[in-house]
Amino acid sequence: MGRWIMILKLIYGFMAQACGQEIYHSHSKHQLQLIVSHTQIHSRLDASGDRKWQSLPSWGLNYNFQLSNKWKIGFHNDIIVEDFQVASIGRNESKVLDRRYPIASALVFSRKLGRHFQLLLGLGGEFAESQSFLLLRGGVEYGYNFNENWELITNLTNDFKWNAYNSWAIGLGVTRIIQ
Repeated sequence: MGRWIMILKLIYGFMAQACGQEIYHSHSKHQLQLIVSHTQIHSRLDASGDRKWQSLPSWGLNYNFQLSNKWKIGFHNDIIVEDFQVASIGRNESKVLDRRYPIASALVFSRKLGRHFQLLLGLGGEFAESQSFLLLRGGVEYGYNFNENWELITNLTNDFKWNAYNSWAIGLGVTRIIQ
């Protein structure tokens, strides 16, 4: 229960700071991102049942709405395009989880840290046929505008899934800015 209070306080703090920023009314920006990435999972199980690092291909499709010069809120979605087995962490360490094309979706707040970098923090879930998990997403993103309406991005995100497993992804993609 203490974790949830801490997470809610953190989200409330982000929102309080975002509301203190100047809000775009006439120049609000919508952003669509397409990202190709590799998701790294440490506790993936190989054919003999041993844990090992595995890099799995994944795609991301994200939507962001710019609240102010420094703050965005978005709906971020990733899909790992492979089936795999992973050992559960936490209380159920001996449990094996079958994951078939899991989709992770999260409501993400972004805070710009200068011209190119931004921090990401969000809460959501990972959904698959067998089982779904609550997740906390954190990350950093670097964006380079090569046109007024296009941006090249790279990101590094970490998804912590409660009572399941941990994964992180590194990705490269493009953003379409719609004014």
